[in-house]
Amino acid sequence: MPRWSVSPSRRALLRDGLPSFLLADTVWAAFSGPTDEEWSDYLVLRRRQGFTALLISVLPIEHDRSEGGRSPYAVVDGRLDLSAGDPGYWPRAVRFLEQAVEHGFTPMLVLLWNNFVPATWGAGLTPQLVLDEQQTLDHVRDSVERFARFEPIWIVSGDDDLDADEAIARYSLAASEVRRLAPEALVTWHSTPTARMPEDLANGPLLDLHGLQSGHNEDWDTLPQTLTRYVDGLAVTRPIIDLEPCYEGLGRFAGRARHSRADVRRASWTGVVAGAAAGLGYGAHGVWSWHRRGSAFTAEAVHGVPFPAAVALGFPGADDVGFLRRVVEAEGLSELREDRALLESEPSGAVAGRVDEHLVAVYAPSAFALTCRLDPASVASVTVYDLDERRQDAAEWTAVAGEDGTGRIRLEQPEFPGDALFVIRVEHGTAAA
Repeated sequence: MPRWSVSPSRRALLRDGLPSFLLADTVWAAFSGPTDEEWSDYLVLRRRQGFTALLISVLPIEHDRSEGGRSPYAVVDGRLDLSAGDPGYWPRAVRFLEQAVEHGFTPMLVLLWNNFVPATWGAGLTPQLVLDEQQTLDHVRDSVERFARFEPIWIVSGDDDLDADEAIARYSLAASEVRRLAPEALVTWHSTPTARMPEDLANGPLLDLHGLQSGHNEDWDTLPQTLTRYVDGLAVTRPIIDLEPCYEGLGRFAGRARHSRADVRRASWTGVVAGAAAGLGYGAHGVWSWHRRGSAFTAEAVHGVPFPAAVALGFPGADDVGFLRRVVEAEGLSELREDRALLESEPSGAVAGRVDEHLVAVYAPSAFALTCRLDPASVASVTVYDLDERRQDAAEWTAVAGEDGTGRIRLEQPEFPGDALFVIRVEHGTAAA
């Protein structure tokens, strides 16, 4: 089984000791939705596309669920009983993870979606699902006992605002128990796009990497950069992953549109170049809830009806993020950090970052020329990728003078209409004199 660890720089991840970009597919309902045959076909497809991890909720997400799935629990006399549901749920979950690791996937398991934790917005929707402290400990211990042999990355929270002391205390209790029972395992948290993890928690011992959610709302295109800037500015350096950028096909803006593969690419690459370069989560609307044609969906008013899982599995954005992983690894970009001073002011939303003084990356969401504060004499090479077509193209650049008279390079407008990634290798120095 692959084992992930944090690199010596604390900015990237290693897979079996080698630098690797963690690419996770979102299949929250894996334990409750697919049939055995569907699961087998799913694993083969995602492996071919280059995914290395799977995002799974250990317990069903009731407020965001397609009907017809299995459940390990039931509400008995107004209280959640974790042992009163489908007796085949847990053996099936173990069997599915056995297959997943055989295909080379690392499970990323959410222990406590916010519905099961007091003082959360999810608890307000489903108060009958809230676990007490002992139930929480029992659930964490049972989950570690069942699944630790698959060497998962543990995610202690699910879609939480992280603004209530009681909820943070409960998640911290879960994280501490994971630390005790599986001290070698990596731990992270999953929060809402509006959450800002308190600094004492973010800098403390209960997580190993930052798992952001830039999400699906009106700020889907800028939050990958904004959230990454926040955690990158914290005192303790950790690898950063956007676990949940916008899902392909998900409804947004009160039913006015759905996120496209171009949206997914923009959110994904913006985050990577801004510094969330250790890994990425991808989601297709219909796969994550394992939706079936004609089934009801509890969050239809928010996200729109999902596509059938069999349809959503064919969305092209999955191949786009597979290409992203290949480029990041081939070009050595897993330790990118945003450098706001690299780009001259321009309105397109382009973002620039650097690995070190010799390697720079620029993501351009639209085909316009960009001016970088780089000494032309220091530039060894410029490579450009056509991200819509998933191929390398010919890059053109020229030396120009900045407003202060010093040298700059102008990345000429690519001759393709979609988004682009420029990779610039520098022989000496990165900033113009």
